[in-house]
Order: sequence, then structure tokens, then C-alpha cells
Amino acid sequence: MRYFIQFALLLLLIQTTFAENIEAKDFESPDQERRYHALIEDIRCPVCQGQSIGGSNSSLAKDLREQVRQMILSNKSNEDIYQFMVDRYGDFVVFKPPLNWKTYLLWFAPLVFLVFCFIYLIRSTRAKDEIVTVSSGDIEKAKRLLN
Repeated sequence: MRYFIQFALLLLLIQTTFAENIEAKDFESPDQERRYHALIEDIRCPVCQGQSIGGSNSSLAKDLREQVRQMILSNKSNEDIYQFMVDRYGDFVVFKPPLNWKTYLLWFAPLVFLVFCFIYLIRSTRAKDEIVTVSSGDIEKAKRLLN
């Protein structure tokens, strides 16, 4: 009985993935379909962990894919679609966030950190050629203190 319970708990720990096919969309031209697939891979799902809306099966991702499709069919530009998503969900929703005052830290913090590390590395490895001269009187003092 004990082994059965352990086996059942082990089965509960195994995570399975549920594949769901993305519904087929009809577009007016192959160019629109290419734009659609490029856009849904460049827009992050707001509820998933680092997935694009093209790779997510959440209901919000399905709604956003349909929204992107409708915007493409109504001849909106890629910038308009990105701006719609950013206005609604913030800069987080695009995998390549724009460079503005809100994202300066995101863009430049790694560079600043790298520069500080490089400066620290140079300063800490620079050889300090200080020659310490010890007189015989100092040696005698040290011998007396050790005895």
C-alpha cells in the first residue's frame, strides 16, 4: 500500500503539457499572414511566464491573437498594433521594450554594471610596487616582542 501511495504522489508531480492547435486564420494575402505570425511571436502574453501570445494557450492570448488579426485585416500598421498592446498592458507586453524614460534602467543598468566591474577589476589587479624597507632596529623590536 505504501508503494502505491508513493507511486500516486509521483504521478501527481509529473507535469504534462497540453498541446492545443492554434485555429486557422484566413487572411486576404500571404503578406498579412506573415505579419500576423511575426507579431504574435513578438508580443508577450500578459498572464504567462515569458511566452508569446503565439505560443500560449490561455484565453487572454487567444483573444489577443484575434485582436491582432482584426487589426491586420483593418490595415493597421505594426506600430499601431504594438502601441495598442503597450497602451493596454504596458511596456512588458513587447519582447523588445522601447527606449524611453521608464525603461532607461532596463536598457543601461547592465552596461553600467559592466563598466563598474571592469573598473573594479583594473583597480584590484593593478600591481602596487611598494617596497617596504625594514631596518635592523625594527627586526630587533619584533624579536623582543615575540619572546
